[in-house]
Amino acid sequence: MTKTNRIYGLDLLRAIAILSVIYSHSFFLVVDHINERAYTFFSLDGVTLFFVLSGFLIGGILLKTISGTSFTSLDLLGFWIRRWFRTLPNYFFILILLIFLAVIMGKPLPSNLFSYFFFCQNFASPHPAFFPEAWSLSVEEWFYLLIPAGLFFSIKFFGKSKERAILWWVVITILAVTLLRIIRAVHYHFPDFESWDNYQRKLVITRLDSIMYGFLGAWLSFYRKEAWLRHKKLLFASGLILLFYPRVHETLFGQDLFFNNYFSLSITSLATLLMLPALSQLRSGKGIIYRFLTFVSIVSYSMYLVNFSLIQLTIIPSLSRSIVIFTTNQLIISIFRYTIYWVFTFAFAYLLYTFFEKPMMELRERFGKQQKSAKA
Repeated sequence: MTKTNRIYGLDLLRAIAILSVIYSHSFFLVVDHINERAYTFFSLDGVTLFFVLSGFLIGGILLKTISGTSFTSLDLLGFWIRRWFRTLPNYFFILILLIFLAVIMGKPLPSNLFSYFFFCQNFASPHPAFFPEAWSLSVEEWFYLLIPAGLFFSIKFFGKSKERAILWWVVITILAVTLLRIIRAVHYHFPDFESWDNYQRKLVITRLDSIMYGFLGAWLSFYRKEAWLRHKKLLFASGLILLFYPRVHETLFGQDLFFNNYFSLSITSLATLLMLPALSQLRSGKGIIYRFLTFVSIVSYSMYLVNFSLIQLTIIPSLSRSIVIFTTNQLIISIFRYTIYWVFTFAFAYLLYTFFEKPMMELRERFGKQQKSAKA
């Protein structure tokens, strides 16, 4: 956990992202006993933070691959294999576990269950109720597949300048997806937050731009390092203000569908991008908070996978039926459920990371060494 190759600023952002997700999800456990507007004021859009951070990190890896190699089809395949080793085993493990639990508990499964294995369940239509948090994983996986492939073909066949070809891909993707959201908002007139959430915020085709904001940061850091870092403190302060603005806006004006449709997602993505120059230079920290946030960052993917469908929707309801034996006070029951949710999320994530995710990553490293040996 104290390895020098970790960047604390990025660990900090990742930890804040997952804690924001858990905090938002946990509201449903105390919804009858707390003011929603007061509670959600401190709830950032953790998924968008993840998207931008992922684009920055994976974009950086991809840029190094493109710059340091001839970027052949084998290089592209190697990139995909490393990504899939990192993301797919955990995802499929939890997906299969949830399917198994649904079958033995008599819960309905979606008719398009097969699409979950190819991340197509929310490509251009709303995500089913089953395993709802998987929507963001679909966005990430399609990014890993489409963007590197697009870069590969554009660099090979349409341009000699890798630097320029990559920038064009980034800018065009951001503009195209943003324009698509605007067109959909104008055409469909989403009448409420739930419609906007399902048809705008949680589709693959309407969210790839968030990851590309991070990729833009990677491009600037890679090709324009001095400019990227020149005003990092000012950019960080500006990003922090923008990051909280959607919450301030909601507090002042209530749930504003116009703001959500046309500004919310882009503002949060841009805010995160502006914070990255400073955060990427924050290399280390100290103390218990540093160790805690680094730990949270390390197990964040496992936390995301287990927190909602497995713990909140499956385990907590089963435990709640036992709680009423000891008390019928709804406030006490809610506090118990809320506490158990947080404790179980950390505990299950630690177990999943230690006994499954980490071994899979170690297998990935061994595979990578074997590939390098074969090339040599």
